[in-house]
Amino acid sequence: MGGSWGLCKDCKWLQIEPGASPENLTLGLCIEERLQPFQLRVSGLSGCNRFIEGQPAQAKGSSERQSNTKPQR
Repeated sequence: MGGSWGLCKDCKWLQIEPGASPENLTLGLCIEERLQPFQLRVSGLSGCNRFIEGQPAQAKGSSERQSNTKPQR
């Protein structure tokens, strides 16, 4: 775990729609392993202390309110 706080738009645990850009208002899922059971829907401006810098994953349905999308990492 990275152990430092950061924004979701710059985090490898963000999963967004294919072709979407990780921007402030982009919605997606947090796919960090311990948080997956909560199916957290976050924006690019969301953030937490499980942040690890990296490119977001992409999967269809990641921005839906009730997503059945599986984590892609």
